[in-house]
Amino acid sequence: MMRFSINPFFISLFLLCAVETFAQEQQVTIEDFIEEHEGFEENEAGEITPVNIKEINKKIRFFVEERYPEIVEYTRNIIWDSYKTFLSPSNIYHYHTFIAQVKVNDLERLKYVEVVYNPFIKKVKGDFEWIPEDEEFYLIDEKEEKKDNTPDLIELGVSNQEQKPVLENFITEHQGFLDVMEQKNLADNEIVPINVNEINKSIRAFVKSTYSNVEYTRNIIWDSYTSFISPFDKFHHHNFIAQVKVKDVKRLKYLEVFYNPKSQKVTSDFVWIESDEEFYRVKKTDQE
Repeated sequence: MMRFSINPFFISLFLLCAVETFAQEQQVTIEDFIEEHEGFEENEAGEITPVNIKEINKKIRFFVEERYPEIVEYTRNIIWDSYKTFLSPSNIYHYHTFIAQVKVNDLERLKYVEVVYNPFIKKVKGDFEWIPEDEEFYLIDEKEEKKDNTPDLIELGVSNQEQKPVLENFITEHQGFLDVMEQKNLADNEIVPINVNEINKSIRAFVKSTYSNVEYTRNIIWDSYTSFISPFDKFHHHNFIAQVKVKDVKRLKYLEVFYNPKSQKVTSDFVWIESDEEFYRVKKTDQE
């Protein structure tokens, strides 16, 4: 059974290294996120199209030709798949995902390969490799393993929900960070959501009602905010780390919780493992 826990030492180390990198390199800004969301076109049926599609498609065709020169004859179609933003005190980025339909040498059936477009640096990249024996493109093992460790957002009530946020909700949420930074004169590594106090109250109530072995929640740390838009789904969520006192355990423990701004609900996939005296992420499939 695969488990994921939170080690406070590694949290501090990661944040320190990331903040140093953040300070040294030019970064995308929250204003860029807002501009990108404002650039989407949405029709009455809710279908979304990002801006500059033709220019991006040209870059993708060129990338595929350069990345797979001995494999791909030509790119037939390019399909926009999704757009994602990520924001935390230590990191910030956004990217579009596209699916390229390609003709592979000596194969009649067209194949599909995923690529990523970074609007900030206006470049395309891809981590998929061609496996001849399977006649398919696959994500390299290391990336695939990280993907397997991600939380199940459907089970957490974040993605694939009946009530989905609209484009304006994403713009408002990002603008909220800017408003707090201006009001409180915060640095980039001090950023928090505009309604963080209300969310913290909801998190304390959730922890109290969900984990009977927790005596109290000592601290709540905002960790990150993610937004996601595709032709089939739209969602966003905040991640928080709750520092809690567990009964009969001297050392404080940590668990991750998710806050859905659309439903205003708090959820978590962390469970208490008595034998290890730790909270771990345990997916539903791991328990079966």
